[in-house]
Amino acid sequence: MHFMECLRIALHCMRAGRLRTVLTMLGIVISVSLVIAVSAINSWVVGGYRTSLGSLVSVMTVSMATSVSAGGNGSRALNDEDVEALRDGIDSSTIDEIAPVVQGFAVVRSNSGVYRGTVIGSSPNYLTMSQSMLAVGSMFSEGQYRAKAHVAVLAADVASRLFGGDGQNALGNDVEIDRDYFRVIGVLRQSGRADSFALTPMTSARSYLLGGSNRISAILLRAATTEGMDRAVLEVSRVLDRRHFVKDSGERDYSVVAAQDYASGIVQIVALLRYFLFVLAVIALFIGAAGLANVMLITVTERTHEIGIRKAIGARHGAILRQFLIESVLVAGVGGIVGVLLGAVFTWVGGGYLEASNPMWSAPEPSGVAVLGAFLSSLIVGLIAGCYPALRASRLRPIDAIRH
Repeated sequence: MHFMECLRIALHCMRAGRLRTVLTMLGIVISVSLVIAVSAINSWVVGGYRTSLGSLVSVMTVSMATSVSAGGNGSRALNDEDVEALRDGIDSSTIDEIAPVVQGFAVVRSNSGVYRGTVIGSSPNYLTMSQSMLAVGSMFSEGQYRAKAHVAVLAADVASRLFGGDGQNALGNDVEIDRDYFRVIGVLRQSGRADSFALTPMTSARSYLLGGSNRISAILLRAATTEGMDRAVLEVSRVLDRRHFVKDSGERDYSVVAAQDYASGIVQIVALLRYFLFVLAVIALFIGAAGLANVMLITVTERTHEIGIRKAIGARHGAILRQFLIESVLVAGVGGIVGVLLGAVFTWVGGGYLEASNPMWSAPEPSGVAVLGAFLSSLIVGLIAGCYPALRASRLRPIDAIRH
């Protein structure tokens, strides 16, 4: 029996049992579409975390710590001289950016509301160092920093409370922070972290809000490369140990915390998620294969009489085997094509909602490798699921099959 004749008979049988064919394909369709969607979500999560953590893992924070036994002249607060010492004492190939931070509690008022939160004073590169993004407006400039300008950038929750949830309405308006007025020049995107602060130039915060002391609440530093993070931490500790007269690491009155420490835990969670999604996809394909094999066995049972007649008039074992294998692969292949289309549509539609909920990450897209792999998997599933039913059909004795 030629291939085209086997294909024609398979198509005829599929049309004759439309409902059974559709229900059989449904398992394959769901399995393949799930594989494509799971692959897209997996790539989206991994890519998103790489984007979010790409530069964040190179950032470290220096803050005050309680010293067990302060070295030298006792515990010292971080100050401007520490910042200058770090800038001058560490090569730019090790630390490429530094942002001093001062902060304190403050009450922020507008004509329509009051918000009790935090005021942060820092340098113009604060958003880059903290991986924050503007929703509307702009960050204050170097000129505004030097001029001690009355300007502020509001975090998402503050702008939402004071201006009815519309960041655009906040731009250009004045807010009262404690007893001074600041012009709102920008609003940050929702980050899911600390969204309850007003950001001003550090010079302005010191002059009008927190006092003119040269003390620093924290220092943000970024390593030039992720690989050089450990060296950067050692260099920072070396400079500050000398500045704070620390002779032993246990006597340090400051702490250096690398974001890489937090990122490593997130990476482990992402790896676990990838494993879980892979197992889910395999289970889906197995369910589709089991359903197809079951239906093919029922088909062989129902067509036993037909098989007996065909073998009685000369059909060979190979012809019967090819007949049912082609039918199984055809059902799985058509289901695979529909599943690919459905999975791509689901990924694109769902991707729009995911991108809207997390604007910092790009929308998930179906991978060409995943699409090809899912379709080939459906063909392999059809071949494997059809093997036993086809072998069973080809081994039937004609006389027994006709009597069935």
